[in-house]
Amino acid sequence: MTSNISPDALKLLQALPNLATLQSTLLDAAKSQDLSPETLAKIFKDIGASPEKLRSILNLWLVPQFRPSFVPAPNYTVSGLQDVDFLSSTEPPPIQLPYRMFDIGTGNLVNWPAIGARGQYCMLSHRWKGSELLLGDVYRARSLDLERTKEAIRKGESGGGSGRKDDVQLVLEQCVIDIEAQEGAVKDLYPGERFCLGELLDKRLRTKQIENALEWARNTADKTRAEVRFGEMEREVFEELIGKAGKEVDAASPSGGGNQVSGVVEELRKKLEGAEAELGRATKAFQDAQEDVDFFHSHNRLRDALDDMVSRLEKWKSAIKLQKVIQEADRIFRTKLFQRRDKCYLWTDTVCIDKTNAGELSESLSLMGDWYENAEFCLVQLDTKTSYFDAAVDWRLFEQERGREPTPLAPEFVRVGQSAITGFEDILASKPEWSTRAWTLQELVMSKTTFYLNSEWMPLGRPIESLGYLYHLIPFIKLYTERDTSNPHFSSQSLDEKSLSQLLSAHEKSLPIELRGVREATEKTHTTPLGKGALNASISEKARDEAARVNTAQQIIMLLDALGVKLPKDTALETAASDMARAVYLAAADIAAGGLGSGKPNLLDRLRERLNGLPVSDQSKPRKELETDALHAINFLLKCLVDETLPLILEDREYVASFGNIDQFSQWQTGKLRTGFAAQTVLAAAGRRDATKATDRAYALMGILGVRFPTFHAEGYPMALARLLDQVLITHNDVSVFNWTGMAMGSTIRGRSLYPSSQVAFGSQDDRGRQYNLLLSSQVQNKMDDVMKTYHEVVDILRQAIDTVKDKRQRDLPYGWIERVIKLVSDSGFLELKVELKSVRKVVGYILQHCVKAVPSDDEKVVEEKEKATPTTSKTLSFPSLPSPSLSLPSPSLSLPSPSLSLPTFGMGGKKTDDDAKKGSKFSPFGKKSSFGFGKTAEPVPEVKPPAPAPAPMTAPAPTPPPATPSQPSWVSLNDAVTSHLDYITLPPSERTTPAPHLPSELDSITLGTSSVTKSRATAHHDPSLDPESTICPNPIIVNNSGIEGLFDIQRVIVTFIDHDRLKARIAKAVTPKDRISGWCSVSTGFARVVVSFSCEKRLLEQEVAAVEGVESRVLGEQYVDKGERRGAKLLSDVVVSQLSPGAGKEKEKEDAEVEDKVGEELDKVTDEERLVSRMIEFIQEEKLHLVAGEWVLVRFSGVPGAKWFLCHLELGSAPGQYYGHRIAAGEIDFANATPEPGLVKAWQTYMERKKRKMCYVLKGYLKSRQSAKEGEEKLAFGMKTVGEATKRIDSLGFGLGASSAAAQTNEKEDDEATLLSKDDSDDEEVSAFDRLLDQGRVAARAFGDYTVLAAVEKFFELRADHLDQRLNSTVLKRTPKRLQTAVESINDGRMDGFLPSMFHSATRVHMF
Repeated sequence: MTSNISPDALKLLQALPNLATLQSTLLDAAKSQDLSPETLAKIFKDIGASPEKLRSILNLWLVPQFRPSFVPAPNYTVSGLQDVDFLSSTEPPPIQLPYRMFDIGTGNLVNWPAIGARGQYCMLSHRWKGSELLLGDVYRARSLDLERTKEAIRKGESGGGSGRKDDVQLVLEQCVIDIEAQEGAVKDLYPGERFCLGELLDKRLRTKQIENALEWARNTADKTRAEVRFGEMEREVFEELIGKAGKEVDAASPSGGGNQVSGVVEELRKKLEGAEAELGRATKAFQDAQEDVDFFHSHNRLRDALDDMVSRLEKWKSAIKLQKVIQEADRIFRTKLFQRRDKCYLWTDTVCIDKTNAGELSESLSLMGDWYENAEFCLVQLDTKTSYFDAAVDWRLFEQERGREPTPLAPEFVRVGQSAITGFEDILASKPEWSTRAWTLQELVMSKTTFYLNSEWMPLGRPIESLGYLYHLIPFIKLYTERDTSNPHFSSQSLDEKSLSQLLSAHEKSLPIELRGVREATEKTHTTPLGKGALNASISEKARDEAARVNTAQQIIMLLDALGVKLPKDTALETAASDMARAVYLAAADIAAGGLGSGKPNLLDRLRERLNGLPVSDQSKPRKELETDALHAINFLLKCLVDETLPLILEDREYVASFGNIDQFSQWQTGKLRTGFAAQTVLAAAGRRDATKATDRAYALMGILGVRFPTFHAEGYPMALARLLDQVLITHNDVSVFNWTGMAMGSTIRGRSLYPSSQVAFGSQDDRGRQYNLLLSSQVQNKMDDVMKTYHEVVDILRQAIDTVKDKRQRDLPYGWIERVIKLVSDSGFLELKVELKSVRKVVGYILQHCVKAVPSDDEKVVEEKEKATPTTSKTLSFPSLPSPSLSLPSPSLSLPSPSLSLPTFGMGGKKTDDDAKKGSKFSPFGKKSSFGFGKTAEPVPEVKPPAPAPAPMTAPAPTPPPATPSQPSWVSLNDAVTSHLDYITLPPSERTTPAPHLPSELDSITLGTSSVTKSRATAHHDPSLDPESTICPNPIIVNNSGIEGLFDIQRVIVTFIDHDRLKARIAKAVTPKDRISGWCSVSTGFARVVVSFSCEKRLLEQEVAAVEGVESRVLGEQYVDKGERRGAKLLSDVVVSQLSPGAGKEKEKEDAEVEDKVGEELDKVTDEERLVSRMIEFIQEEKLHLVAGEWVLVRFSGVPGAKWFLCHLELGSAPGQYYGHRIAAGEIDFANATPEPGLVKAWQTYMERKKRKMCYVLKGYLKSRQSAKEGEEKLAFGMKTVGEATKRIDSLGFGLGASSAAAQTNEKEDDEATLLSKDDSDDEEVSAFDRLLDQGRVAARAFGDYTVLAAVEKFFELRADHLDQRLNSTVLKRTPKRLQTAVESINDGRMDGFLPSMFHSATRVHMF
């Protein structure tokens, strides 16, 4: 604690007299820095018990007195030495390179190629078609060529001047020799007289295809037939479920679910019809070719020889492919933007791996992904689709190569012939088989850039490929340049081709050889397909435009090279910014250092002058400034390079992803990621690909998933996949490997129930459970949407009616119509209202359009009030305006306006003072304002203005004589017809025995616009490309032979088997505990349920069946309600139905209120469905997890946003607090498509009904208010009429009239007594007249009192209606059980997030077997 006292604290101490004695003590303690607790306690004790003093001293003493100073943050956008992170770091050890490659320059297969500073390599990616060349074929060709050479030397036939042939030529030559030898063998085996190998080969290929097609058609038909049978069984179950789901929303609606479920079965039947038709065609083709089939069955050696001929033709074609690919790779290295090396190599998986060496094969399969990732480029050969007649076409080509006349191709082969892809833009339409193979996934994704060939080995180029090794660097350069936000050159225009040429004119000779002549090789004819915005352009025009931009980019690259910028050969997302900063900084530092004779400073000066006219740099400037100038210029060139090329690269990668079948790799399309994807994304993409060997489907993903393990093809595909997923968990902790679905996809390997048996489980395979859930949810949701739409329309109608009735300025409204509309809406369900809404709209629309009068504006009101304020000349007593009584109610306070009345003043009292005028009567309950003007003096009381009226006040009209011929409202003539129609449609449907009366023709053209908005159901959006970080588990995962252990979230659910009896029968018939039994079940979270298919062992299903029976008897079948719940419901209904007592003598209103209370009481009761859902939720919210053991639960990994819920059998472990689990293979559990629980739907429907009735109650309250107002106006008019009659009577009796003064009244008292005595004869008549005048005054006073009471009642009903209107949702929601309120609100708002599991036990350690 600081001991320094601020000046403010000193001033405060000096200003406090009662602290003078403490001043020296406090200062001494502060100066001595002895502020021990004892010292402070003594000081505070001396201060006393004044919190204000203590607080002031502490605030001034302890608040810091320093003032912070703010320093602007330094600019880190310019690259410098601080950005170079890896200058002193050691290079990582090189990866294991391939054992052998083809030397592109010599065409020979070499061992241990010189990759690095002296050499570079590319990879071949292709689709295997039949027998491909192998390493043994190369060795065999070498050996046989050596033998032939030796034999020729022995015979003296050596032509040594020809030189040694390369390996590719030797293989081609040997393939030709083998084919000719096999031709002779076939000819020797042919039993006929006329031999034609082409025709014989066609016949063999045709019969082989017919036999294979017949077998495939039979298997397909059998499989489809079984699917139809299962589909019909499922239809029976789901038709009943969907029918019930429809009735749960509205009991009067038909089930209507059969058509949707039948649609699923109809699709299967159509599929079966197609399979049977294909089987019929295959059977007929087999019968037609029976003779040829029998021929080859009887001549099996000839058949085998022909099959061997097909294999030799395929190897000959593979040798040609190898030769053409090497030539194309050599062209790309020479003409594209790749650095020149002494050696260039090509690697192909067919020849460069010794498949007879198990160790080399295993190592090559593990490292193949790294080899593709580090290669300069990947050359892709897009061959035609595999066909049974490929060998027939190859034989004709072979005959042409040998100079023979080719045999005419069979007619059926010509009809189905395939053509090669002609351009890059045509690849997607051709759907190449290359994009469906397992190994090609990582070959495409992990390669830096790709070049393409068609089946005739012609390049399929596009302009952007001319960027060479910079193709994959451009997106990373963008990451670097976007950080430079203070570059002064970025506001300049990009450099054009002319400016670049001028800048490079003096440096072209010094450029590297790879940059010279590269522009002439740019593709200018083919490119990616046209976009939507370029429909009028052509492919060639688009290609030329892109070629121009690529040429500009190449010039920028040349300029960067002339400035000494050496871009990194490769980089990654994590190191891209640092790698680029290092390259740019080193170049800028070299320029600033001088570089005498290099010309770089001069080039930089000319570049800066070209950009924005900056003068030549002063070489005497500090080196730091020279470096900054160079950095800005180089960054500007990099930005220009990115602007020219990045849009083309992104478009190109998007198109490659389309035909390469990797659309879900969105991060790959941006060019920033080649590895490190979420495992689920990779596995889902691989699930759509095939491999010749099943285990290769797992081995082919090691590179892209970043894992390594030895391969062993004999282990089988399930074990290979399990080992792959084990390594993903161990290496990355990526739990997306568990996001799979499918009841038939569970792994059979012990301890790996969490894994699937196939990669297909990660994709969107045909899951009928998903379709049925969509049907169930849509069946319920459509009806709920109808209810919601009807509700919004009803609410809109009631809202407009309320606004009309609330407006007190509207008169002569047909209140009888509105009352009948209220009764119809209140007593009818939403289904009935949907039918009658048309009539209701017309009636309410007529009221709004023909009965509601326009309200005068404020200016018109002012003029009208001035006209009314004009003084009259009639003789009247001056009587103040009636005061506005102010009701002092507990809440709210009411201020009622009163009419302005001009009444005579009764001069019967003394003089009334101003205080008396302000003071109200002590008996008045309405406030302290002036009462009637009875006083002790006869002074005239000045006219008092009425208080300001409330919004939309009800003003009583002046007592003017009624018109001679009063006009009736327009609706009066239509009243009978409209009333009879409304009375009829209000009747129950069973009582409508006669046709409905028609509405008047005046209402036919009435339309009432509604402003209701139908809330759409929110559905979950699934991103096909998961964020890798969202699937990494932060908790440790233990993987061993016995299973997988981790921390899981566990959600208890209620499982219901759809066909319970059939499952029990299958359990009874099972032979072993491990027999797998499949079926359908519903999984409920209490709020919603999904229907899933499942498959599990008999022992697990048997335990769950017993658990389900217990839950059904204890929770689902329970019909009683405990006392506490019954008492709570009663208390709630008592509060809900309490209403204002009816007015005095209103027996009919009292009876109606009692009926309404009974209806409201029934509606506010907690329904059986709501009790059932509450019990279900209470069951699911079990806090003790050990009581949940033995049941099926929902489980997911804790703390992982991308983890999905799956079904699991939970068991108690061998130790306390330990749990075991076994995953149940099931269909997709997606609560975004869940169906709300029937009880929840009923609760929501009750909630909607309560809201509707409450709206009717609000409108009825406003009607009561208007009725009270109408009665009050009648009372007011009667009182005013009575006062008028009394005024006339007073005039007839000769009282002083008009605005008489106090002096005139005094003079009347001083009249001659003789004059008064002379009127003795008329005293009796005057007394009688005065009594009648008093009676009329009493009647008028009673009328005014009744008006005041009715005005208060009117205001009460109006305020109560306003209160209910403002709190409609919260008032109604209180009637719903608390456990259901959130879910009901979610349904009402169209949100399904309230259905997701949210009451789980988190972070529970479970060992999964």
